[in-house]
Amino acid sequence: MLNSIYIEITDSCNLNCSFCPCGKLPTVTKARTFMDSALFERCIQQAALLAETVYFHILGEPTLHPGFIHYLKALEATPLKLNLTTNGTTIARVGSHLLQSEALRQVNFSTHAYGELENGRASSYLQDVLDFCQMALAARPDLYINLRLWNAGDIPDAERQKEWNRILLAQVAQTFSLGINATPDLEHFCSRHKSFPVKGRLYLHQDSRFEWPGEGASRVTDAKGTCHALESHVGILHDGRVVACCLDYQGKITLGRIQEQDLDEILKSPLALNMREGFEKHELRHPLCQKCSFCRRFR
Repeated sequence: MLNSIYIEITDSCNLNCSFCPCGKLPTVTKARTFMDSALFERCIQQAALLAETVYFHILGEPTLHPGFIHYLKALEATPLKLNLTTNGTTIARVGSHLLQSEALRQVNFSTHAYGELENGRASSYLQDVLDFCQMALAARPDLYINLRLWNAGDIPDAERQKEWNRILLAQVAQTFSLGINATPDLEHFCSRHKSFPVKGRLYLHQDSRFEWPGEGASRVTDAKGTCHALESHVGILHDGRVVACCLDYQGKITLGRIQEQDLDEILKSPLALNMREGFEKHELRHPLCQKCSFCRRFR
């Protein structure tokens, strides 16, 4: 049984962030595409047999999909719960639908993305997000919401990101009437303390940036290590390719196609079994894994 399955309903995004392949590699392989409804239905049918939750991304901004509301409703007909990760730029349009969805369990807003935008535009997007959070606290107190600031550490635009964090904290404090000492110290990142409560189930979540595996990733090769891929999650790209890892946006480790095989059968393929055995023995057997810096966090 898996915890989650990442279903990439689109690889399209309306932002161009430097830390994301959508920004670094704007034409990764071809034009951006959207998962069609028949394929999506197949994905959630299979996911419901093996997992408890789904995400709607690997790359891409899921709320840009023209069928996003339809897909949200289709999910409600299954036992699956949705953990939605979004940049929040469309929340004013889709927010009411999200709050009405019984399938929605958690929303993660990538507010660190706003640190690369002009301040006025960034603050406007953030206020839309905070307005949604206020409505959610009243209408859906069961809903978990994370305001992500994954911009800690030694990064090229560190000073700009720190300034954005200060702006965000001030806007959060004003919106929720927090005292001057109620907001967290984000200047000194601690990997053991990443989540800070704001109100109810609304949290600020700080973390360091990670490097996507594949093109542009670290060339350091290390065959020792482990990963949660295939144990806690797998991914399905917008074209139906099943990948072992939620970071494998190029399908470098394609295990099969959901159109052609059941997901359970794909996860029992020789490649999948070999990789999982390797993770259990702290062996990174695939070349992509050996050059992945993210899995080094699990040592």
